[in-house]
Amino acid sequence: METVEEKLYNRAVLLNALPLNAFGYNEFTVKCKRATLDAIKFIVKRSEVVENYIRHESTIRLLNNVLGLDLKQSSGLYEHRPLDVMIVVTLRRPVRGVEVEVREEDLEVFICEASEV
Repeated sequence: METVEEKLYNRAVLLNALPLNAFGYNEFTVKCKRATLDAIKFIVKRSEVVENYIRHESTIRLLNNVLGLDLKQSSGLYEHRPLDVMIVVTLRRPVRGVEVEVREEDLEVFICEASEV
């Protein structure tokens, strides 16, 4: 069985959280594992499409530098598609109401896939 990092991906989706309402299934399973930014870079390179749903400017700036992308801030709503690989990038210690400059060590990263039960 191939690991998440070995696959070719249709759509890699960058999220700041896992929005459960994005799944149209009545019952579904989500499998997540912690990852590194290097693993994310590898997945992004193996994806046909990369979509961003992260709004936090400093996080996007860091991801653009690390991943070599040109992501823009997004307040769009994510809708899951069956072949998506979801990359959840979140702050280890969220700070509410204050803009912070994010460093790599401030982030927690997860690779997630969902399937209908």
